Amino acid sequence: MKAEGAQPLLEALAAKKGAIVREWLMRTLQTYPEHTGRFLSQERDPFRNPVGSTLKDALPVLFEGVLGGKDTAQVTPALDSVVRIRAVQDFTPGQAVAFVFLLRPVIRDALSTERQEASDRDALAALESRIDEMALLAFDLFMKCRERIYEIKANEARRRIFLLERRHRLDPFTDPSDSEAPAEPHPRGNGLP
Repeated sequence: MKAEGAQPLLEALAAKKGAIVREWLMRTLQTYPEHTGRFLSQERDPFRNPVGSTLKDALPVLFEGVLGGKDTAQVTPALDSVVRIRAVQDFTPGQAVAFVFLLRPVIRDALSTERQEASDRDALAALESRIDEMALLAFDLFMKCRERIYEIKANEARRRIFLLERRHRLDPFTDPSDSEAPAEPHPRGNGLP
């Protein structure tokens, strides 16, 4: 990607980094319900808004990764931070990683005023290929997070069952045969004490 023909395109995108990242963030926030997206974009306190803060920190790093052709190890932490959040939210796998693909139209819109040459098309194709690779990595990270969530839920269910069984064994007033036996009629037979 560092070929001479790609350099003008990369420089044009690097010069527009701030605008591109802001637009990418805005489109990503639009994947949330309206009131949630508004809160995520407006709240500046990272403790009150960890999701918005994480997105604002991670997207510039991911854009640099796409632009600079960084390897997987360099973009994985930033990508993982976003995917972990989206894995515990009410997103399908496709919706959770769709934010990566939102970078494509943002880049195309940013380049719409630039003069396009054949080398630019090749460079753009290489950038889009990196975006695709990042999306695949995001999907792998998402699936690992979901597997871990299901593992935690299964362990919690096993723990609850164990505690219920233990409680049942330790309770001297509980007789397992009583719960299955039909209730005996009152000795007087008339239901009076």
